[in-house]
Amino acid sequence: MKRMKNKNAAKVLIITLILLGILFGIIYFSMQSDLNKTVIMEKMMGLKDTIKTTHQNMILPHLITIIALVFLSYSIIGVPLILFYLFYECTSIGFLLASLYSAFKLKGILFGLIHILVCKCIFILCLVYISYIALKITKKLLRVLIFKENDSLYLHLKNLFLKLGITLGVIVVYDLFLYFFANKILNIFLFLI
Repeated sequence: MKRMKNKNAAKVLIITLILLGILFGIIYFSMQSDLNKTVIMEKMMGLKDTIKTTHQNMILPHLITIIALVFLSYSIIGVPLILFYLFYECTSIGFLLASLYSAFKLKGILFGLIHILVCKCIFILCLVYISYIALKITKKLLRVLIFKENDSLYLHLKNLFLKLGITLGVIVVYDLFLYFFANKILNIFLFLI
């Protein structure tokens, strides 16, 4: 029962961070000056052309981010940074949704949700997974350091490192999908904005 409670605490923490990040992004957009909102609206109006003429090349930034987060997950100090990065990404989602709503109203929200589903969903899910694993690693390291428990720490960390490696592979495949297909899919839904 105690173990189940600990798993739920980590899940609740991560879900709370996601929701607070999205809410913070919406509030942050609403706090912008009229001049900043005007600039954002001008960028939103050029969104169609950007989607039609470019590819989303996120392979290098995502790889650097994921590799850094994987190494941070193996330190107790790194966990707050991983959770902050998850919060930051969710803040950008909230800001995007608020911007699209401000520019295109309900159709903008619909396009924003499709954009998030196509362009951010898998990356956010991988961040959630890495955050969860980082919390597990930190819990295990704290048990070893404080309570001197030594129930196969090496094996436990090796298994988690393998899972993180698989996550890295998923990100590479996802980024290749983004590069070749994301804007083609978004082109289908450009009539919404």
